[in-house]
Amino acid sequence: MLRFIRLVIAGMMSLLVTQATLAQERYGMAELQEELAQLDKSLSQDNLDSVIAKIDLSINKAKYEPVRKAALLTFKAEKLRFHGIFYINESLSKAFDLISYDKQPELYIYAMTVKSYEIYAYQNNPELAVKLLEDLQKKPELENIPYIHVIFLKHLLETYYKLQLFEKIPQPLFRLSQISKEFELSTNSKDLLFYLEEELAYHSSLIGDTEQAIEQYGRLAQHYEQKNHSEHIAIIYCNIANMYFLPFEEKVRYAQASLSAHNNIACSDVMEKIVWLAEIQQGDFSNVNRLMHFNPVQQIPHLNDSSAYYAGLSYLLLGNLSAAQAMADRITAEDNWERQDLLQQIYQKQGHYQAALEASQRYHQLRTAKDAEARSLMLSSFQTRLALAQEETQAAEQEKQAARIAAAEQKAKSRLHITLIVISAGVMITLILSLYLLRSRQHRIKLQQLSDTDPLTGLLNRRAFLHQARQMQRLAERQQFPLSVALLDLDFFKAINDKHGHHVGDAVLRAFAHGAKTTLRQTDIIGRFGGEEFILLATEKDPIIFAGLLQRVQRAFTHACQQDPAIGFSVSFSAGIAALEDNGATEIPDIEEAIRQADELLYRAKANGRQQVCTDSLCQRLMDTDCDLVAPGHPVTLSAE
Repeated sequence: MLRFIRLVIAGMMSLLVTQATLAQERYGMAELQEELAQLDKSLSQDNLDSVIAKIDLSINKAKYEPVRKAALLTFKAEKLRFHGIFYINESLSKAFDLISYDKQPELYIYAMTVKSYEIYAYQNNPELAVKLLEDLQKKPELENIPYIHVIFLKHLLETYYKLQLFEKIPQPLFRLSQISKEFELSTNSKDLLFYLEEELAYHSSLIGDTEQAIEQYGRLAQHYEQKNHSEHIAIIYCNIANMYFLPFEEKVRYAQASLSAHNNIACSDVMEKIVWLAEIQQGDFSNVNRLMHFNPVQQIPHLNDSSAYYAGLSYLLLGNLSAAQAMADRITAEDNWERQDLLQQIYQKQGHYQAALEASQRYHQLRTAKDAEARSLMLSSFQTRLALAQEETQAAEQEKQAARIAAAEQKAKSRLHITLIVISAGVMITLILSLYLLRSRQHRIKLQQLSDTDPLTGLLNRRAFLHQARQMQRLAERQQFPLSVALLDLDFFKAINDKHGHHVGDAVLRAFAHGAKTTLRQTDIIGRFGGEEFILLATEKDPIIFAGLLQRVQRAFTHACQQDPAIGFSVSFSAGIAALEDNGATEIPDIEEAIRQADELLYRAKANGRQQVCTDSLCQRLMDTDCDLVAPGHPVTLSAE
């Protein structure tokens, strides 16, 4: 009898294993992708409990299918990542028990991608997250499931933005555009197209194009309103309210909209603090007692810092300096401009003016750095947008070409032989024309480079420099960032030619160009203006900082001269700096006027004894350890070159 029972149990276990194996075979990667996409589409985010219940129901149905269960557990961690680290750890720990990279590489990549969010959002370690994601990007299996690939690219982009790796952003953004559109055509889920829209909106907000960002976020909000996804709508309005360049009055309006859509998500605490600050400014103190409380749902460090900042501003309005100090202490990062803003106001009210001055200087340094980051991303974004536009154009052309080929094939059924001859001839002609056009284009590019470049130094010539400078000036007018121009002249250059010969003079010019190229920033524009005269345009307003840049150019120039066996001695230069400031006018003065002013200041530097850089307010000697400042009207002794 006992043996019979054992046989029955063994048979049942064998049957269960067989059923599980058959189910596993039926549930391949294509079915996995379709189920995840459909589940993603069907989820209503109005209620957290209902979302969890719906996902858990699918997980329970897959209890005998470990691969499917692991995929659904990872999906759960992805969908609930904004609700705290607990949901990520709980689901991923169970998923990792069921899969490995050797057996289920696609799901392993999916789970590690979600793990990266925990690392950079909750552990505040984006460097480690980027390393993890870039290692995963090398895995060939990443391409197998487009749904997982899209999720991966979203997280990769977020870490690049977090670390300001702007030069790396175009490639994943470009790939996200391709996969989203391909996936939308191959499945019933159109939501992944909006992932691309969301990334582009975030990109616009970082470069300061708030109008475009709000327009893109608005389209996303309309989409999710139709699907009744109130939580996602709240997150969108939260993203708008948190935009760095948005005025405070607009922040209040979008914070109220976010709270109206959903008031218990990862960023709700920040939204409440913004609204309460606005109420206190208007004399409404009904929520003052709630300022010290922080919503535990909000676990992301940078959001907690923002909550403390707005609460601290509220306490400053109320005159409660100890509470404001407590809010500043909650922001632990010294390089946080919000912390420095609170500290400078607290110290000023306490009468600690030296500490207030130091905090104010640090605050303005951090804000200036953040503005510079936006300009840098703005310039790199031009390349991204151009690449996307070119891809769309090529895709449209390929579709037209495919349609023409299909029509030609349909007509060619009755005249196959003749059609093949015509097509062969057409291909040959196309190939010949393509080769001709390619060589013509290469020739035009080479001619353009020759016409724009000074042949001796490799720098821009005068005409090309003025053309690029005017383009940069128009960009500065739109984006409101400063510009200054410097005119530089090599000291005693005629004497060098007379004493050492023109070949040494040419080597000195090349040495200066080499020193400038290795020192200047990507946003600086430099050209040879004629003879031994050079011109530099930089996105800088402060003459002291600009003079410091020229100090570094002088050091690099001196080093290049001493290292060059054809020279072997030091050569200096003099410079004049003029800022392109609007001074209340409707437009920034013309670049030619700024060059004229810089030329006058260059003459002043020459008259002061050379090896100096002069602005309209001071002259600074180059290469000295302790910089000598000379007032503009100080008498000097002129020396002939």
